[in-house]
Amino acid sequence: MAFLNGRTVLLYIDTTTPITTDIEDVTVEDAVLVACLTSNGFDGTTSAIATTTKCSGGFAESLDGEKGWTMSAEGQAQSLELADPRINHNALFKLWRSGQIFWAFMMDTATPKVTMRYGLARIDSFSDGAPDNEAQTFSISLTGVGQPGDQDDIAPITP
Repeated sequence: MAFLNGRTVLLYIDTTTPITTDIEDVTVEDAVLVACLTSNGFDGTTSAIATTTKCSGGFAESLDGEKGWTMSAEGQAQSLELADPRINHNALFKLWRSGQIFWAFMMDTATPKVTMRYGLARIDSFSDGAPDNEAQTFSISLTGVGQPGDQDDIAPITP
């Protein structure tokens, strides 16, 4: 059994690939790394449709309802050099402020074909933290727009 190291699971954002691209035609070619994260995650939910009746006995019953997903990330704010292509807290703030929809990827950079979550998303929550005599921080919450994909859905990059 091989455990996966969360340190290599990073968040990338692609604002170049058209949002009209089919999920199985998306690649990571234009994905840009979000700098410098301390944690990130993916959360998928299903809203249950209650079907419990007096015939159900002592246990609740339900149907599979609508699904939704979010990604979250926390990091330390970085002042990036002009040539640094990574996305910092200021770029994330602008994406939140604009409400722009973009492709988001959470993937294991050590073994990309093992774990990947991606899809269209927008930043619905952004916060900056500036504690006294500590590193400035940020956190974001991305709301998925439509169905997410995983490592089996992503298109390969062709030369």
